[in-house]
Amino acid sequence: MIILQALLPCAKSEWLRVRQCAMGRIANLSKVLVPASLIASSPRYSESRDSDRSIQKQSKKLMGQLLGNLILGCAEEDQDIRRDSVEALHGIHRILAMRESYKFGHANLQLYAEGECWDFFCAQYAALNTLVVGSWLCPSEMGDFILTILQGITQPRVSDTDVVARTLDAVLKDADRQLSNVPLIVQSIYDHLTSDCEESLRDIAIRTLQQMTRLNPQCVVSSVLRDIPWSSAIMWQTMVSEPSLAEVVLETLLQKWPKPRHDGLGPGHNCTGYLAISHALHAILHLPSTEDSAWQLIHKLYVGMLFQIFFMLQCKQRGCFSPIANDEDMSPVNIIRHAVESMRALFQHLRSDGLVEDIEQQGGWDMLMSLDTYHTGVAVLTRALRSTALLCCPSVFEETVTTLAHRQEHKEIGTMAVFAELLQCVNITDIVEYVNGYSIPSLLQSHLKSQNSVLRDLATTSLVRLSVIPAMAVTLQDLLPEITEQLQDAHSIIGVKSVTVLHNMLHLADRQKAVPTALQLPELLLPFFLNESAQTRQRSILLCKDAMEVAGDTHTVEIKKEVCNILVPLFFHLHDEDQSVAQASWEALLCAAKLLKHRHLSYLLKTAQPKRIGECLLVGHGSRADQFLEQSLSYLCSPQEPLQRAAVRFIGLAGRHLRNGREEKLNTAIEALRSLKSTSSPSVSILLAETIQLLRTTPVISTQQALCYRLRSVWERRLHSLRAVWLCYSG
Repeated sequence: MIILQALLPCAKSEWLRVRQCAMGRIANLSKVLVPASLIASSPRYSESRDSDRSIQKQSKKLMGQLLGNLILGCAEEDQDIRRDSVEALHGIHRILAMRESYKFGHANLQLYAEGECWDFFCAQYAALNTLVVGSWLCPSEMGDFILTILQGITQPRVSDTDVVARTLDAVLKDADRQLSNVPLIVQSIYDHLTSDCEESLRDIAIRTLQQMTRLNPQCVVSSVLRDIPWSSAIMWQTMVSEPSLAEVVLETLLQKWPKPRHDGLGPGHNCTGYLAISHALHAILHLPSTEDSAWQLIHKLYVGMLFQIFFMLQCKQRGCFSPIANDEDMSPVNIIRHAVESMRALFQHLRSDGLVEDIEQQGGWDMLMSLDTYHTGVAVLTRALRSTALLCCPSVFEETVTTLAHRQEHKEIGTMAVFAELLQCVNITDIVEYVNGYSIPSLLQSHLKSQNSVLRDLATTSLVRLSVIPAMAVTLQDLLPEITEQLQDAHSIIGVKSVTVLHNMLHLADRQKAVPTALQLPELLLPFFLNESAQTRQRSILLCKDAMEVAGDTHTVEIKKEVCNILVPLFFHLHDEDQSVAQASWEALLCAAKLLKHRHLSYLLKTAQPKRIGECLLVGHGSRADQFLEQSLSYLCSPQEPLQRAAVRFIGLAGRHLRNGREEKLNTAIEALRSLKSTSSPSVSILLAETIQLLRTTPVISTQQALCYRLRSVWERRLHSLRAVWLCYSG
């Protein structure tokens, strides 16, 4: 053993004569090594002599280096060195054959010492037609063997690189999946690929890297991420240049995401790990050879890369990239742009012409560059994915739901944006199964309570789409309190979406759970009556009607108090320019009349006499004249002229019903009317002047006048009923 260690440096000497002598000695030693090596390798022998265990470890380390140097000797021009190298290889394989025989449980050491084991394995060795049998080497020997060859192949003494290439190919094809010295081997391959070496040597390095990747992708990918400079893409491009390896490398990379901890840059830091993976994906996804693999892994790549971009945005915000901010190519903005470019490359693999350009026109790529617009950019990309790659959406949806179920805060914004967009294209049965199976309602509930407005927005967007599915009503009804709470922000898109969700859910939910929400709605929905969107106005008014119907049977007293507060706004919206809103107001006001048992109001609605409804409300609820007047003043600023006119007329009527502090309240109303003159149309200006004059001159309505109005109302209703009966019989 000691002699062999001394001879190895001589075997790679610059002097030919020295190498000849060394190889001759090694060839002679290989003939007498068999018995000694057998005894040292024997488990039974080493159990009794611990000192020989260290000898056995040394022999394993020496074995890989020895085999590597012998293969390099076989590639020399000198015939003597070649002959001695081949002879020594045969001798070494006798040792390996004896060691291999112990795997079969043979116990007679003497039998193998006499050489019968070689007779058994010699046929296998000859059949393989190779200088080295990879399966006979342990991981450490294999690693030392490959490293020795890669380090020595550039020496001038090596002339026949084909011998080395064939041997490496055969050994790696026959090798076990475990390798040692992978970082050193990877570094050596990188040195070959980046140096100005012969094409044949580059080919050997390329094939070795690809075969090692196939054998142990986890270890190879980790070594490249950790030890190779980020700016160099050559290793990744080499590994995935063979399409069969592209999917393996991509999948392995996706398993290498570090923990989402912002710890700055440095060896072993998570931010450094994310940067390394980002550069790897950038190098890989821009290659045509990865198109099929990208398509197969689109669900994992898309979700994972979205989170990668978000993490880097957070790194930029927290200053984690400051150590490299002076490097223009590695500035925080360029780092994030690098990650976004990788996403662009992924979308280019979706085989849809103009897809990347369409996203560009919508501003999707630029939105991903900022934390403020990130979720909107994700929505743009997901809609593009939905429109061009519908077949992959179910797998992306499943990956998204699985990620959401893990409740990882750092991934929630991106995955929620994807989840909300894909709800429109996934089968309803699958949606119900996933939502119920992965406890998505409890996640949405926590998001609705979040201080983060983006999460609340994404949660309500998801609920808008989930609430139209009848099967989800029971699942989502526990969220009614949290959804109702969003109505307090009437001027935000979250509040508007919450109106839609409640409109879809209230009638489908269990009555016992829906009633507490229904009692709150009339007051909370009032601000939405003035929303610019006709659809929002319509839905909020119809939702008030739903609330009356839900709570009217069991909580009549409580709901009546709330309904009285929305009578005047509903009356005004009978004049809404949008016919759907006017119709919704008519239905809601009729429902309120039935609930309040206000027969004359029902009569006026059914007989289409909207002009008389204002007086009807004031006479029937005279004590609320102050409140009605205050509500009317808010409608003076309505952009709709019909609503302005209705409010002005009603103010003129309400002035007659004011009691306590009448003068002060009239002055306030007159000032509000005056302020409207400068911005109103001519017709409204005339009406304003008439109303102001009316408020100044008209006395308060007396009790007798109110009584006369009530009696006339009763007579009109009875006359209307008699006329209806007469028409029925005459017909």
